[in-house]
Parts: sequence; C-alpha cells; structure tokens
Amino acid sequence: MKTSLRLESASVSDRGLSEKRPQNEDSFLEIPESGIFAVADGVGGAQAGEVASQMAMEILGEAFINIDPAADAEVVMQVALERANSAIHQMSNELSQLSKMATTVVALHLADGIATIGHVGDSRLYRRDADGNLIRETDDHSMVADEVRAGRMSEEQAENHPGKNIINRALGAESTVDIDLKTIMVGHDSTVLICSDGVTRHISDGEINDLLGSADAPGDICGRIKDICYDRGAEDNLTAVVVKVAALGSGVADEETIDGPIDLPSIHDDEEPTIATARVGIDDPLEEDEDELLELDTAELVIPSGLDSEPDILMVADEPIPETGDRDTQPTEFAAEFQTTPDESASDTADKGFSMFGNSGGDTAENEVESSGLFWKIASSVGLLLLGSLFGLGAYHLFLVPPTVVESPSITKMQSDNIPLNTFEKSRRNVDKDPSDYIAKFAEAPENCADYYLLGRAYLLTGEFIKSRASLGEARKQHASCDPINSKTIEMEIVLAMTVLNDPGNQGVLKKELDATKSLSNSASNTNAK
Repeated sequence: MKTSLRLESASVSDRGLSEKRPQNEDSFLEIPESGIFAVADGVGGAQAGEVASQMAMEILGEAFINIDPAADAEVVMQVALERANSAIHQMSNELSQLSKMATTVVALHLADGIATIGHVGDSRLYRRDADGNLIRETDDHSMVADEVRAGRMSEEQAENHPGKNIINRALGAESTVDIDLKTIMVGHDSTVLICSDGVTRHISDGEINDLLGSADAPGDICGRIKDICYDRGAEDNLTAVVVKVAALGSGVADEETIDGPIDLPSIHDDEEPTIATARVGIDDPLEEDEDELLELDTAELVIPSGLDSEPDILMVADEPIPETGDRDTQPTEFAAEFQTTPDESASDTADKGFSMFGNSGGDTAENEVESSGLFWKIASSVGLLLLGSLFGLGAYHLFLVPPTVVESPSITKMQSDNIPLNTFEKSRRNVDKDPSDYIAKFAEAPENCADYYLLGRAYLLTGEFIKSRASLGEARKQHASCDPINSKTIEMEIVLAMTVLNDPGNQGVLKKELDATKSLSNSASNTNAK
C-alpha cells in the first residue's frame, strides 16, 4: 500500500500494583508496518485470561500481516475477530484449566488515512483530531454502560457504580459474538489511544485529551500514563498503545514511509504439523531391555576327571583282556600247536621249565612260540598296571581332592543414579521424535508441571502455538511443585518457548526452520530408500 501519512507509535503494558492480579492478563499488538494496533484484556482467571487475550492478538495480527492490498479491511477485521471468538470458545471447552476464559478487544487498522475499528468489551479507543477534539470511538459493552445509554443512569453514577467493570460481551464467552465495526477517515495531526480499563479507571477523558494533545512522543505519553495509574493505585492490569498520525516529511525521514505490501513471515495454524526429526535413531542406553542385561556369558565350568564320567581310556576295561596275546595279530600257522590235551599241556610246561624271563632250552621253533607268548603276557601285565594306576588317580581326585570351582563374573544390573532425571529426558526425546504421537497419547490427562511442559513442547513443535502457550503457562503455574532435579531445565525451556510464542515474527521464523528440517529429513529418507 502507498500512504501519504506516517505512523509513529509506542506501547506500555503492566500488571499493576494489585496483589489480586499477580499476572498481566492484557495483550496488545503494535505493528506499524502492517498498520494494525490492538489491545485485549483477558478474563476468566490469571492463566486463562492471558491465554485468551494472546490468542485474539495472534489471530488478528496474522490476518493483517498477510492482508491482500485489495481486500476490504473491515471484512478482514470481522472475519479475524470471529475466528478468534470461535478458537477461544472451543479451547475453553476442551481444556478444563482454561474453562470460561474470554477477552475484550479493541483494534485499529490504518491505511492511507482510512481507519477500521473493531471492538468487543470495555477496552476503549480514543481519537484526538487536529482541532483538539477528543472522540471516544467505542462504546463499552457492560451492564452499567447499557443503563447509561438507556437513560436510567448518569455518567457520574456509572463512574461510582460497583458493577461498572462487569462486561456483557467478550470474545470466547459464547459460540458467536456481536462485533462493533466502523470505518472512518483519519487526517494528519491526529493521535489515537487504545487502552484497557486498567487505564480508564484511573484517568478521566479530560486528562486523556491533555495527554494526547501534548507535543510529547508516543513513548513519553505511554510512560506518563503508567506513572499516573501507579500514583493512583494501579488496581488492574494496564495497557495502552498510542499512535500519532502525521503527514509525510514531518519529523521522520521519508524512507520510513510504508510502501508495501510488507513481506513478513506468515503464520497459519492449519498448516501441516512439522517435527524436528533430526534426532532419530539415537540409541538411549536407558531403553535397553533389562532381560538382555542379565544374559551375560559366563565361563564354562570345568569338571575334574572322575566327577561325572570316567575318562575315555577307562573304557578298555569293558573289553576282554587277552590271555596269551593279541589274537588279531597271531600267525595262523601256529594255531594248531596250541590245541593240546590238558595232560600234554601240563607235561610240556613242566618239561620246558617255564620261566617268566624265557626258556633256556628247547628247539628254535618252540623258543619262538614261547618267546611270543611271554611278550604278550608281559604286555598284559603292564596294561593292568596302567589301568590300576588310572583307577587310583580317578579315586584320588574323586574322594580326596576338592573340585575346582571357576567363579563366573558377578551379574550386575545397569541402573542410572538418577531415575527422575533420566525418565524426564527419555520423555523429552519421545516428544522431539514424534510430537504428534505424544499429543495423541498424553494430551487428555496431564498431571503435573513436567507433563504440561512436555505437552507444550509438543504443541510448539507441531506449530499449534496457542495450545502450546496454554500448556506451558500451566507448567509455569505449577512450577513450584516440579521435581527439583528438572525444575531449572523446565523453567529455562519455558522462557525460551515464550520468547517465540509472544512474537508472531518469531513464530514465523520457527515454522520456516521446522519446515526446512522436515524437508531435509524427508530427502534423507528418500535417499536411504533408494
């Protein structure tokens, strides 16, 4: 878009001084490059109000960051606020911790002197024109304001009414919402204030006129607004956005002119979820099966001889021992000479004068036969002696020597010294590996600080920033009950995540990085498949 006006803006947002409001439930938009400015005041409890107001600002900011230059800004404003209403209402019904959350909203879009205003609730937009006139461009949606408009209550009575802050219209309170929309022309030398009721409860319309009519820069005006509220008790969260509209060439160099459209990161909640999938295939020793740790190889137990079985050499005792030699090697021609009668055999033996060491008499053939028989008798005796020795050794080892016991290695179970830490790390790796799967399994019943943190991390990695903020906010709320081992890690992780979640630009950068990581992972998978 090409504009003959330049915009100078500043903002301030503070939780105030009331102990009843420990967190700032207000949110705001200040994106002069896209001409969009807004304030939202969340209701429904500390965490729920913060989530509702941030959701409204995200959806509204996304719509105008990506607006088509030819689009009707009022139509875009209406669609964006209706979408925000539906999203907040749906989430308040789905998540018990966000039940009944809602938010006010007042939004301004400025382009080439045309101002589009959208409004729900009691946050306000004031405009001071070049002639010094202060115009309240919004009407409060509250019971007291309705009574004033109906003539049943004066402005003075309304200011002091105890129910003046009870609103009857808000984003997310119902499935549908009636949005006040208007389009007006804004000339140069105009100043706009968008603020929550934390400002207007302490600063009157007359004082606002004086502040906007000063020559101070928007940043100085915002600082003055905060100081006044603090001086008067700052009973509520306070947020203000001040926009000064001036002609080109007055005060700021022309190169700051908006000449668009501006190319800023786009953020789409309905895009396909993305996963930081680089950490895949990492072996975690903690995931090792305990049974496998018990399957250790042990040394083979050595059984001493004679304990369970006899040595192989003892098996020869079952064979018949030869009386006169090895029959398999005896010459056949001498077989007949051994077939004698008993008497003859005894007589011959006596005559021959048998000696263990041989016979000194007889013919050569007889001597050879006798020598051969003697040899086998001696061999048999030696064999018997050897067998006896072996039996003796076996008995000695069996009854006298204790068996040698080989100790097997002691079996130890691999166990971490820090179970809570490693359980948390294991869960975090599962989230990074497949955040969508983690959400499907555990989104229904988070129980503690760590559960909400892990769920918020999973939503962040899938690009569901609104749900991520809700879960991380709950984790922060329960931080005091965190396991001390993981407390500091969770605290710092939430801080880093909120840095992304609180800035639409950072969200766009994160989505691009996640998409790039997914593309690299898919390319690697396709390469491996080939």
